[in-house]
Amino acid sequence: MGKVTSIVLLVLFLSISSEGSFSQYFGKNKPSYRTFDFKLARTEHFDIYHYLNDTDRLNKFGNLAEQWYRYHRKLLIDTFRTRNPVILYRNHAEFQQTSAILSDIGIGTGGVTESLKRRIVMPFAFSDYQTSHVLGHEMVHAFQYHILEQYKDLSPASITRVPLWMIEGMAEYLSVGNSDAYTAVWMRDALLSNEFPTLEELSRSGQYSPYRFGQAFWSYIASRYGEQYIRRLFVASAMSGYHTAVEDLLGITPDSLSKEWRETLANHLLTRQDSSYTLFGEKLFSKKNAGRYNLYPSVSPDGRHIVFLSERDIYSLDLFLASAHDGEIIDKLYTSSRTSDIDALEYIETSGTWSPDNRHFAFTGYQKGKSVILIFDTVRNKLKRTISPPEIDAVSSPVWSPDGESIAFSGMVNGVSNIYLFDLEEKQVKAVTTSSFASIQPSWTSDGKCIWFSTDEPASDQTMHFPGFFNLARVNLISGKTEVFCPFDGAKNLNPVAIPGQNLVFFLSNVNGRRDLYVFDTTDETIRRATNYATGIMGITEMSPALSLASGSIYYSMLWHGEFQIVKVPYDLLLQHAEVVPRKDFDYRAARLAPFSRQFSVVDQNLIYNGVLDAPKVEIRPEPLKKDFRLDYLGNMAAGVMTSRFGTGMGGSVEALFSDVLGHHLLYTAASIYGEIYDFGGQVALLNQKHRIKTGISFSHIPYRMGYFTYEGAGDEQSLVYYSRRIFEDKTSLFAYMPLTRMMRIESGTSIAHYGYRYEKIEDIRNYYPTYYESGTRTDAPDGFWVGQADVALVFDNAKNGMTSPVDGTRTRVQFEKFYNGVDAHAFLFDYRKYKFIRPFSVAFRLYHYGRYGADSETNRMTRLFAGYPWLVRGYDTGGFYADSTHNTSSIGIKHLIGSRMLVANVEWRMPLSGPIDLALLRSSTFFSEFTFFIDAGLTWDDQSTPYFSLTTTSDKERIPVFSTGTSVRFSFFGLIIIEPYFAFPFHQGRFYNGQFGFNIFPGW
Repeated sequence: MGKVTSIVLLVLFLSISSEGSFSQYFGKNKPSYRTFDFKLARTEHFDIYHYLNDTDRLNKFGNLAEQWYRYHRKLLIDTFRTRNPVILYRNHAEFQQTSAILSDIGIGTGGVTESLKRRIVMPFAFSDYQTSHVLGHEMVHAFQYHILEQYKDLSPASITRVPLWMIEGMAEYLSVGNSDAYTAVWMRDALLSNEFPTLEELSRSGQYSPYRFGQAFWSYIASRYGEQYIRRLFVASAMSGYHTAVEDLLGITPDSLSKEWRETLANHLLTRQDSSYTLFGEKLFSKKNAGRYNLYPSVSPDGRHIVFLSERDIYSLDLFLASAHDGEIIDKLYTSSRTSDIDALEYIETSGTWSPDNRHFAFTGYQKGKSVILIFDTVRNKLKRTISPPEIDAVSSPVWSPDGESIAFSGMVNGVSNIYLFDLEEKQVKAVTTSSFASIQPSWTSDGKCIWFSTDEPASDQTMHFPGFFNLARVNLISGKTEVFCPFDGAKNLNPVAIPGQNLVFFLSNVNGRRDLYVFDTTDETIRRATNYATGIMGITEMSPALSLASGSIYYSMLWHGEFQIVKVPYDLLLQHAEVVPRKDFDYRAARLAPFSRQFSVVDQNLIYNGVLDAPKVEIRPEPLKKDFRLDYLGNMAAGVMTSRFGTGMGGSVEALFSDVLGHHLLYTAASIYGEIYDFGGQVALLNQKHRIKTGISFSHIPYRMGYFTYEGAGDEQSLVYYSRRIFEDKTSLFAYMPLTRMMRIESGTSIAHYGYRYEKIEDIRNYYPTYYESGTRTDAPDGFWVGQADVALVFDNAKNGMTSPVDGTRTRVQFEKFYNGVDAHAFLFDYRKYKFIRPFSVAFRLYHYGRYGADSETNRMTRLFAGYPWLVRGYDTGGFYADSTHNTSSIGIKHLIGSRMLVANVEWRMPLSGPIDLALLRSSTFFSEFTFFIDAGLTWDDQSTPYFSLTTTSDKERIPVFSTGTSVRFSFFGLIIIEPYFAFPFHQGRFYNGQFGFNIFPGW
């Protein structure tokens, strides 16, 4: 968009401009805090869009992309004919602000690949291994979309026939491989708990991870049938569904394949001891007193309190404060519906830390587009301080120093992480390590002299550098010397925690294909295994921290029966039972997801030696950045010609969305026609969302059609005629909106519209039947007129959505409108909604006012307001109780609910009826519903009437409030549409009237 246009739109924005055509009435904002100055670099097969100044990091990423391309091409036998776009962000907080993907980017989303442009959008992670994994995973999706384009009977949309576990599992298998201890733990847990799913259960139930079980499935297919079947089975599933594909290609039914897969995996992964191992300690948090996912325990130094993450309240992951002795929940420290100045809580691969005085708790989150450390006062239950280290892209794993004067953390700059210290008094940051290797998960020694951490730097005596390994490291803060220790070569040795007063360090390792707790003795470097579990001590990802130590006890999160439980155990007990184990290499055989077979594995060849053999370097060429508009979405396509005894007509519609590669500019077009050629409607809109203030312009022509039947003539000469009324709206709109935070935004805009009329009379009507496609005789119509409108709105929304309506939080919209060009009027809107979750129910309240004021507030050019719509006051849209006017207390006139000003209040009690969560009475993974009990109230008035706060009236000039009460059930159909049938009992003139049935087609307010 040109400079002049942008300035004009900005002025309009600041001087009360638009309707916010591209924004929602409510809804959280996509984070948007800064403008990214992207540049383009090209390799042989990729266009890399980036804003890095570090050429070395860019070259390394480009080489990594080409390496993954070669790996996947070998197995999938596919070659990109055009360069595939990759949009690279420096960290996750900035990745969330991408304009290339219109939908929200969740905390747990490592990367996204969209279908039509095959754009891979991703950030750097805290280690090269994690960045490489995400890139390899997302590139599989790019191959999947490209493969589907090669078949004339398929398109990118055909991927909807393929179940998610096949899509994501294929990406995991090709980027991680057959040997994956983390996925093996999940499989072992499902087998031991007798909850291993069939393929059908994987397809229809959301309780099974499509990544973990999908990866294990493809590993079995590769082992049993060969990796050549991966592409074949994927394409066949896109053509006819996986049921037919499995039977046609493998010669076996999906049920039989499920049974064979389970039996093979059980024989391969389980041992006799797995079903009878001893759990050390007591379960402090489980589904009985918390949620299914209880993660990242952090214990106060005095051992009294513990903070952990849980979805205990179902609808979000929140931070809870509890007793570390008996697990009693004390308070909720953080939830998105309470703390509106935090965009999101970072919970994937980081944990929090307590201050030495046992009062303050620090954790990481996103605030105003930055990764920050948040310090929470647990006594006053409020956020006390935010630490945003300058020049550092992202922060993770903060740990308070023993003297309370500083916080150590892992910080990332240009995709490289190191350990940093933040001085709380001086507010200065100091780099503790300056390595090009990853430095993550720091932990202090009790004397404050050293910090332990995990790193992918090889130890001096390490010989085999298998991909994905992590070692233990210790940095001396006095000398600055760093020592790297390799407990188990090739394994992920993570989450070191030093035992106070001893030369011992607890850590987690997957060396045996599982995830156990080990003890490292720094005096003689001996290693002891403290646990021997069939499942594992771990978090929600394989890189997540899972340990906390305080006051003689260690707390860890553990996978058990598909849930994460937090266990407490005295660490002396663990040390007593710990057994010395020899140093050994990572056991690929124990971590395999399927037995070895005679089938040659291209994936094993690629991944086991990835990083061992040097990949050939590729050329990275800078190129000028160009706008290249391409199709993002094409939908609602329909066309047809209709004929009947009432005439012939045509109808159809199409809409399309185009954008440039970075999504900075969007072009929306839509067209439809139903009836005559002058019933054509269309819209063109252009949105510039490169900057924090999003600006746009829209042109539209919209026909509105209505009409009525009547009899004309006298006596026996009467005949049925139909009067057709068409109103044509030609409108130009300028609009803008600016997200202030994740929960708050400003919307504004201005528009000018012309309304024209076309009236027709159709004669010789034989039946009361729509005559949409018949032409008639033109009759006199009113002159057209112009009207302008400008508005500005402030919107706040931190509500959590349930299955069919919000369940917790607040929504507020305050809007001012000004009409001009022949209409001297203005309007004011106030919409306040409050939701309170009281497990398992929720209570909702709404107060809504909309009113037009000014000299022309009663003009017929604007539609009158009606409080009886079912989304306002239920039970009044139809009813036999209406009279022509209000003249006695036994009835009420229809105009009593019509006016130019309106006040509505609603209260609802909501109960989950069916759904995939524990709160619902009926468990279902596809059919969601909730039951409600409601009380509605509404009042309208205008210049000819006044509000009259009484239960009865005998005049339409004295407007009393009307009420209704009743019940409703909201049904969600596949998440696409929500229908709410209701039964309401109207109450006015001091009494109840007969119940009225109706329905809404909206989510709950």
